[in-house]
Amino acid sequence: MQAVSSLHIAMAELASRPGFKPQLLDKDFQKQCSFIQDQARRKALFCTRRAAKSYTGGLYLVQEALDRPNSNCLYLGLTRASAKGIIWKDILKDINTRNRIGMAFNGTELTATMNNGSVIYVTGADADEDEMEKLLGRKYRLVVIDEAASFTVDMRKLVYGILGPAVVDQGGTICLMGTSGDLTQGLFYDVTTGAEPGWKLYEWTAHDNPYVAAQWKAELEDIAANRPLFMQTPLFKQWYLNQWVIDTEKLCYRFDAAKNIYQSLPFYKTGSWSYVLGVDLGYSPDPSAFVVTAFHEHDPNLYIVETYKATEMDITDVANRIKEYQSKYDAFKVVIDGSNKQAVEEMQRRHGIALTAAEKTGKSDFMQLMNAEFIQGKIKLSGNSRELMDEYAKLIWVVDGEKIAIPRKENPNCHNHLTDAALYAWRYCYQFLSAPAKKPIDPRDKSQWLIYTEKLMNERLEQQIQHQQAAETGEDIWNTSGLDSELDVLKYHLNKKRMS
Repeated sequence: MQAVSSLHIAMAELASRPGFKPQLLDKDFQKQCSFIQDQARRKALFCTRRAAKSYTGGLYLVQEALDRPNSNCLYLGLTRASAKGIIWKDILKDINTRNRIGMAFNGTELTATMNNGSVIYVTGADADEDEMEKLLGRKYRLVVIDEAASFTVDMRKLVYGILGPAVVDQGGTICLMGTSGDLTQGLFYDVTTGAEPGWKLYEWTAHDNPYVAAQWKAELEDIAANRPLFMQTPLFKQWYLNQWVIDTEKLCYRFDAAKNIYQSLPFYKTGSWSYVLGVDLGYSPDPSAFVVTAFHEHDPNLYIVETYKATEMDITDVANRIKEYQSKYDAFKVVIDGSNKQAVEEMQRRHGIALTAAEKTGKSDFMQLMNAEFIQGKIKLSGNSRELMDEYAKLIWVVDGEKIAIPRKENPNCHNHLTDAALYAWRYCYQFLSAPAKKPIDPRDKSQWLIYTEKLMNERLEQQIQHQQAAETGEDIWNTSGLDSELDVLKYHLNKKRMS
């Protein structure tokens, strides 16, 4: 313990000397240097595994803290525990020792304090409310958000609404860092694909890291030689190629465009279509969503015929949209998200709409039942339902590492408004009770005609017996006008068919 204290004192004395400034950046790792030295206010680092992404973030924090006396810098991970596990010992303390900086580490508060008064704070998005308010109430010169692709909090609210104002006073920088994953939506995905303006994007692979390039090359060669099929998996494409690819096993729904799309509703000469409307309520930023489903008494499939979603719809807007669908499709039931009880009651009382509150208990179980019908091709979407298809293609389960977390929950960063509305409606559709339409009797088929006429004659005879019994008791409950003559006709045709 004494040795450690003496070492710390010696390092602190060295760091306090006038003009002392350790050279943290490695000129052999030029891409890393360019990223750290870039003065952009919003930056993103998108790397494969083993590309020194987190170590780069640590170097960046230490460099900024050294260059800016009395400044605050923040490292934000998924959780406080994971943030500490990533950056505390193997990165910050390693940088401190290698460069003899003399930082003072507080393992309880997770702070690293420089001799010049600058402090690096380490925490996670799961920190308790009091701690987060305390941290986010400070002014920061640099904020580094690691594993940005895996956050389940609203990243736009965190970055623009909370952290954005915290870096304004010191002209600070917000940096997003991460690798590709299954979450193909959200702020980090949009930044790395060029859909979000205002960000400077840096990309490199482990081949660009001079300290692991040779090992990385050998690893890829080994995989190609001994595990070539692994190279076709989403995991390989994410970890080694840094491609945004969804592992289909983590998708919440088993929608397949090859078997779950239709172009027009089938036509049936008999029977009728029934319609159910599912509604998921929102306002902003979450939209309200509407899904119209149809099923037929002679068809085993469920058809999603129309979808719509929009933000900032008030109660009257939602009620009017429901009335439009009822007028257009004569929906026999409207199933709605019942969590906003006040809105549901107002639509029923003030707007005169009969609504059924959606049952949310056991949601993941019903999603799996719905998936069974997707897999069998028994649920079909209109080719125009692009927004719903997009939600089905991107909605994933919350994961714990590389496995789906139990109990199963939808990733809150994914859009699920239309999928929820479709699930609400699906639970009140009865396509599974369908039966094939009866084929008309072919008068040229003697056997069919014989069976038909015998059945019809037996039914008429039974009616005649019931009529006679009713007449004897004085209960003339049937209108039997023409019954006898019809029976005579039936007997004539039956005998004629038998003789022929």
